[in-house]
Amino acid sequence: MDDIDNFSGFTTPDFAPLKDVFRYNFTDDEELGASLAVYKDGQLVASLSGGWGNPEKTVPWTQSAAICTMSAVKGPTSLCMHLLLDRGRLHLDQPVADVWPDFAKHGKEAITVGNVLTHQAGLPSLPDAPIGCAYNWEVIIKAFEDQAPLIEPGTTPAYHAHTYGYLAGEIIRRVTGLMPADYFAAEISGPFDIDYELKWRPKFQGRTYELIPSFMPPAEQLHHMSEYFESLFVGEDWKPKISRILLPHFDTSSAPWRTFENPAAFGHGSAKGLAKLYAILAGGGALGGQRLVSEAAVKRMQQQCWHEKEATTNGHWRYGYGFMQDVEGLMMCGPGGFGHPGNGGATGFANPDLGLSFGYVMNKRYVGTDGMANCGPRSARLSEKALEIAAALT
Repeated sequence: MDDIDNFSGFTTPDFAPLKDVFRYNFTDDEELGASLAVYKDGQLVASLSGGWGNPEKTVPWTQSAAICTMSAVKGPTSLCMHLLLDRGRLHLDQPVADVWPDFAKHGKEAITVGNVLTHQAGLPSLPDAPIGCAYNWEVIIKAFEDQAPLIEPGTTPAYHAHTYGYLAGEIIRRVTGLMPADYFAAEISGPFDIDYELKWRPKFQGRTYELIPSFMPPAEQLHHMSEYFESLFVGEDWKPKISRILLPHFDTSSAPWRTFENPAAFGHGSAKGLAKLYAILAGGGALGGQRLVSEAAVKRMQQQCWHEKEATTNGHWRYGYGFMQDVEGLMMCGPGGFGHPGNGGATGFANPDLGLSFGYVMNKRYVGTDGMANCGPRSARLSEKALEIAAALT
């Protein structure tokens, strides 16, 4: 693939058509630097990488590139919750207040673990929370305790874009005594040698590239956005205030972002890391003779909980217990598949029915108007081709 700078990788003969799709993303779309990894029946069948780590094309992209995957981290975070469910340490119908007593204030006493996983806890935003509190765990947990539901719990789904990580994360912390990133490392990424973490780790030093464009505009453009920023602080509408907890450091390369954890957006890792993680689930909960969760747990992950319009982005989605399911143009994982995309394109999923898992990371964000989690066409065409090949082999 001489037309892709810094290209490296391989595919098995069956998955060779992925090379053409990967090439197309660079030659006919806007790919800058990207990596793709695919497992079939527990074996790595594709690992492709190429491009540049910066817009000036002076820093080569590497196969081990570890990117902030934004909401794609919600899948690995949900896997921690399923691990606790599988071990009997949590139950879907259990009130969150059972493990987090102060959460019960202001009408939240009936919110269940299942409501959190399905984004039906009614807390998609913290409109009255201190600005920037996302970088102080104690402060943001107190903000949750003081917040009344914005939507009646258990009813209309509303994507908890940033709040999901703290809700699930605090449940994990209360049950295990560990911060969610440490629990994931101890129980999943460490034992299975997975190149993915719920937060940035020093092991990613030297192979982490910035997302382009960044989420915050250059300083000289900020004055043009005064009306937008004002909407984050005033008014009754909670939707514009969703990201206020991340200000003023809404920058994936900033020190606060890389030193703290929000397992709804701050996860980092490589394409191989995401694909290997989901290969465990595509294999019914085990990989290479090593089991993480039961087959029954994987069946629960495949279960659809709702298929309707959700209130945050007004997107019509399919969603299960902590995982997004197959939605045309948004999350292409096939019937029976589940995973999660991230803002800009990073994607990971498993399809146990096909024995397939998929991981894709990139540095050139897709910027669209279809909602926070839109993976964009580059990720979609790669996943669609991988699914097509796997279905023909099954």
